[in-house]
Amino acid sequence: MDELVNDLSKLIEPVQALVNQATSYIEPEVNIMISERIVDKKRIEKAFDELLNYAGMSKSIGKLFKRLCNHYFFIFPDLVSDYISFYLDMYGSDDECYTDKYDDEGFYINSIDTIREAKQIMINKAVTIITGDTHGDFRRIESMCVLAGTTKEDLLIILGDAGINYYGGKKEMNFKSLLSKLPITMLCVHGNHERRPETLGTYKEIPWNGGIVYTEENFSNLLFAKDGEIYNINGKKCIVIGGAYSVDKEYRLERNWGWWADEQPSEEVKRIVESRLDKSNWHVDVVLTHTAPLKYEPREMFLDFIDDSKVDKSTETWLGTIEDRLDYKEWYCGHYHTNKSIDKIRFLYNDFYELK
Repeated sequence: MDELVNDLSKLIEPVQALVNQATSYIEPEVNIMISERIVDKKRIEKAFDELLNYAGMSKSIGKLFKRLCNHYFFIFPDLVSDYISFYLDMYGSDDECYTDKYDDEGFYINSIDTIREAKQIMINKAVTIITGDTHGDFRRIESMCVLAGTTKEDLLIILGDAGINYYGGKKEMNFKSLLSKLPITMLCVHGNHERRPETLGTYKEIPWNGGIVYTEENFSNLLFAKDGEIYNINGKKCIVIGGAYSVDKEYRLERNWGWWADEQPSEEVKRIVESRLDKSNWHVDVVLTHTAPLKYEPREMFLDFIDDSKVDKSTETWLGTIEDRLDYKEWYCGHYHTNKSIDKIRFLYNDFYELK
C-alpha cells in the first residue's frame, strides 16, 4: 500500500507543479485585465482558454475563471456565456468555486445549475450599465436583461440615438409599451436621430438623482436626460450633454424621414452647461455625451462617401473646449458606432460597460 501511495504521489507531483506554474502566470494576467479594464477580445479569449485548460485541476484557477466571467459579462455577454457553456461541458456542475457568495468585484454567480438552465448571471446589487446607440433595435438589451437577471432597480444609460421618439403616433406608443416591460430602467441621452422630449406634449419634468429628467406617465422606466443636468449616479457626479450633427441629414430629408433642426445643443443649452460647471468648480466624475470632443473623433469610422469638410463640427469643437477645462475621471460617448478607448474617453456602440 505504501508503495502505491508513493507511486501516486510521484504521478501527482508533476501535475501539481504544472498547476502551480500555470497559476503563477495566469493570476497576474487576470489581475491586470481587471484593474486596467482590458477590452482586447483576443487577449480576453486567450485568458479564458488558459483558464479552461486548468480549471478542473485547481479550485484557485476555477475562482480566477469566475472572476473573469463576472468582470466581462456586461462588456461581452455572448463571449462570456459561451465560455460558461464550455466550462459546463468540460467539468460539469459540481465545482465549488461557483457556490461562493461574493467575490471582490461585488458579484456572485448564483449557482452553476442556474447557468446551465437559464444562462443567468445573477447580481446582488443594483448596477448601472452604459451602452451606445440602439437606433430602435433593443434585441441586445433584452438579451442582456435576461442573462443578467436585471430588475427595474438597475439602470441602463444609452448614449444617444436610442431610437425612441423618432416615429411618433401609434407606432411609437406601441414601441414604448414594449420597452416599458423590460426589467430595467433606462436613462437616454439625446442623440441626433430622435425628437427632444421637451418638444412633445406628453412629457413632464421630474426630479431624479439630484437633477431633472423627462418622463411620461405610462412609461416610468423610460427616462430622458436633460442637457446640462448633473446627476448623482452610484455616488458619482455625472453631467449629461446630448446632441450631434447628422451626416445623413440630406439623405433623410430627401426621403421625408425624420430630421429635427434642434439636434445639436443650442447656444442656450451651452450656456446652461457652462453655468452648471461653474457652480461645480469645473469638476465632475463622469461625462455622458452623444458625440465626442473634436480631437478624439475616431476618424477611422468616418464614411468614405461623406465629405467631411461639409460636416458641422460645432458641437465637437465646443465639447473640446469643455474637455480642456474640465476636471473629470471618465467620459463616455456613442454616435460613432465603435467600441474603443482613448485616454479617459470611452466610445461605446454595442458593448456594455458597468459604471462602478
